[in-house]
Amino acid sequence: MKRFIFIIITVLLFSSCSSDSANSYVDVEKTNERINVEKNNEENINIDDKAKIFLSNCSIASNHIILCEQDNKKRIDLNTGEISSLCDIPGCAHDINNSKGCIEFQPLNNLICSSQGIYYTNYSEPGKLHYKTDNEDKVVYENSFFTEKEKEIDPDAKTAFSMFVRDDKMYIVGQVYFYTVDLKTFKQTCEPVVITDSPIWNADVYDEYFYITNENLELIRYDMKNRKKEKMSDKVWRIQANSKGLYYIKSDGEQQSLFFTKNGEKSETKLIPDVGLNMYVTESNIYYTSKDGIYKSDPEGKNAVKIELSLTYDNGEKYNLQDSRDIQLITCPSSAHIYLLDYKKTTGEKCYNALFSIDKKTNDCKAISLGIWYQPIGGNEEILSY
Repeated sequence: MKRFIFIIITVLLFSSCSSDSANSYVDVEKTNERINVEKNNEENINIDDKAKIFLSNCSIASNHIILCEQDNKKRIDLNTGEISSLCDIPGCAHDINNSKGCIEFQPLNNLICSSQGIYYTNYSEPGKLHYKTDNEDKVVYENSFFTEKEKEIDPDAKTAFSMFVRDDKMYIVGQVYFYTVDLKTFKQTCEPVVITDSPIWNADVYDEYFYITNENLELIRYDMKNRKKEKMSDKVWRIQANSKGLYYIKSDGEQQSLFFTKNGEKSETKLIPDVGLNMYVTESNIYYTSKDGIYKSDPEGKNAVKIELSLTYDNGEKYNLQDSRDIQLITCPSSAHIYLLDYKKTTGEKCYNALFSIDKKTNDCKAISLGIWYQPIGGNEEILSY
């Protein structure tokens, strides 16, 4: 199985790279220009600049969300809830056996939405970053860096990488390393930094601090200014960095809890016990999943309020949240909304799919129907209602 799809997998880096590369961060280009975000009648997200969670399969643009699953890549309209294929080949049947070149079945590693198109990498072309619009699909950058461990694990895709964006930089994240590329010129702006000896699972950055978790669930922080790497904690699953510090979900006995550490410090504070693995933090609220639903609290984890998800479908049935673990929180710093996506097709039972948007300032919640889906065991998928 090609394990690089959707998550970066590797292990130990050979010693001749680790000692030098871990201290080689040199920022050779730095500008003050930031992503232009217009807040008019329609929200304008120029690029999906959220933290990179390699197990995530969603990306957000101004008016749609893209789901990037292995053999099912769909676009969901944020205004109407309409679901369409990401493929734009005229007349394509989107059939895995008969649709040559259909993007739904291409082995994409990850995908980032921009205002006009998408950035993506493809397992069949390791190291190449594509930019796809309605009119063209071109390679805008090619990674040539790799370690002996990448070569050992997958010789055919040793230069494969994932990526996320902050301000004017794209962070190229390999299996044990990272470096930056200018988003306008696509020129490399620092030397690769080997940050771990275990596969990177999550990555985020704020100011000079680059954070990752790896396959061993270690939380590691790299100070890009002082070129210093340190392990901060263990058993950490999810992370998000902002101006206040780092929020992260870690195993806490027999449960997961939400913790916080200030940028540049190491002592941690438990904010919320017994949470799920989905969260998003704004300047004024923490949104997180729990066993019985979705909650929001203040930035200190206090004054928690359950978010009621209400929706009636065309046939009169009510939305039914079956499992809060199925909910995905989708947003990015430049978005004015947090989207709660419940999109599943479970064989043998009804699936009440829906999309909810929450205004980050007012906390107003709106619902868009994605339909009630049902697939009988051994039968064809049916859409019962929208």
